[in-house]
Amino acid sequence: MGNAASAVRFGFQGISYPDVDATVGWARLADEAGFDRVALPDHLFHPRSEVFLSKGAWDVDAVLGAIAATTRNVRMMPAVTDTVRRHPATTAHFIATLDRLSHGRAILGIGAGELFNFKPLGDVVWERPVTRLREALTVIKALWSATKERPANFEGQIFQLRDAWLGLRPVQLPHPPVYIGGYGPKMKSLVAEMGDGWFPWLETPETYRRGSDQISSEAARFGRDPGEIDRAVEVFTAITSDDSQVTEIAQRASIGMSLRQNLLRDLGYGNLADESVDVLRAKFDERDWTRINSVASKIPIDAVKRVIVSGTADQAIERLEEYRKAGVRTFVLISPTDLIAQNIAAYRDKIIPYFAQSSR
Repeated sequence: MGNAASAVRFGFQGISYPDVDATVGWARLADEAGFDRVALPDHLFHPRSEVFLSKGAWDVDAVLGAIAATTRNVRMMPAVTDTVRRHPATTAHFIATLDRLSHGRAILGIGAGELFNFKPLGDVVWERPVTRLREALTVIKALWSATKERPANFEGQIFQLRDAWLGLRPVQLPHPPVYIGGYGPKMKSLVAEMGDGWFPWLETPETYRRGSDQISSEAARFGRDPGEIDRAVEVFTAITSDDSQVTEIAQRASIGMSLRQNLLRDLGYGNLADESVDVLRAKFDERDWTRINSVASKIPIDAVKRVIVSGTADQAIERLEEYRKAGVRTFVLISPTDLIAQNIAAYRDKIIPYFAQSSR
């Protein structure tokens, strides 16, 4: 990953819930436009709200499979899956299958999980999330490398393997890239220990730099070259000269920011962080929504605009350059549905060529 990480890459997240055909179509458009990857969220249950994730979610594994079969170059990944709803053996099996279906274009994006995705499942227990994720990554990698003669065995606190052999190995060896989504010190340490990339959601260039530096320090502790770990980020984008459209995406981003307690604290809004609820633990019940909406309304608009890429193509390039100088090498751009075609065209025609030229 070291040499590849020196170039700037662009991924795209264009979601049309619950329209599967539209989402696959956007992925094809991103493929034709020269994006490096398509990253789609892995959701099961959505909040019963008209504000945030208000429409039903499709199954990401099925949609990524359709994208693999209908694209030629773009890589694809869940952004991100978890180890609670999906057993790591199932995840290993799916990614290996996707890698074969796409002829080596699969990426695993994985995190600790978000409560709203499995809160309605009364039989699911979510505890020790970082331990659970570390063990899951061990299981996944062991299964990818297992052979009939040398099956995988693992005895963990949460997961166990007994003479396990999937019989299906990925095309990419030793394994497809693994990107870990997470924010806290323990998660960044896990990225440094076991990840091929760091994949947070919503960061300013300044907070991103601090997080990246922490990963570099941890990587040295584990005897790894920090340059082997890709630095990615998910950011909202709206390439438009229409101020009302920029304001609209900023309002959406403010809801996201209100769900990032660590980010609010890093930005100096500790009082708002204490008032809100973090996305990992949000139930999105009436009490949560009261807190989330209250916090979102209090975040200064200038602070919100620090976590989005918006405006004209030239203004977007300036912001992306700030992130690049902070260490970002892979951008995954989250687009509002009504701006997907417009955003893809702007990146295709001006922004991606600019960064391709500057990387030479």
